[in-house]
Amino acid sequence: MNSTQLRTQGPSGVAPLNATKASRILGILVIVIGIGFFLGGSIGWFTVKSQLADEQITVSDNGESHAGKKVEGPFTAFAQANAVKKDVLEATAGRTFAQLEMDEPVREMALQGASVRTSLLTSALSFGVSSLAASSGISFVLLGSALILRTRRD
Repeated sequence: MNSTQLRTQGPSGVAPLNATKASRILGILVIVIGIGFFLGGSIGWFTVKSQLADEQITVSDNGESHAGKKVEGPFTAFAQANAVKKDVLEATAGRTFAQLEMDEPVREMALQGASVRTSLLTSALSFGVSSLAASSGISFVLLGSALILRTRRD
C-alpha cells in the first residue's frame, strides 16, 4: 500500500467514515433511542394509570385536595396518600407505625395504612419517572433530527 491508499482507505484497507456520514448515523441512532424512551415512558404512564383505575380508589372526602375524584393520576394518588396518612395519625394519636408498641390494637391498622400510603406514593413517583423518560425521548428525537439536518447543510 502506498501513502495515498492509506489516506483514502485507512490502514485496514477500508475507507474511513467521513464526518457527515458519522453525524447522520449518530443522528439516526439518537432518534431511535429517543423513540424507545418516549414509548417506554408512555407505556409506563398508561400502565400505572390503568392499574390505579382498576383498583377503583376514590380520594377521601377529608383529603386536602381532589376529594371525591377517582385515583387515576399522580395528583389524585398523592392526595389520597396524604388522606390515608391523616386518618392513620388521627387513629394512632399522632404516632406512626414504627412508634407504636407491639401489643397496641391500632398497630395492624397503622401497618395497613403505611402499606397503602407507600403504594400510592410509589404510583405517584412512577408517573414522574414515566414523564421524565417520555420527555427525554422527545429531546433525543429533536437532537437526532438536528444532527441529521446539520449534515444536509454541510
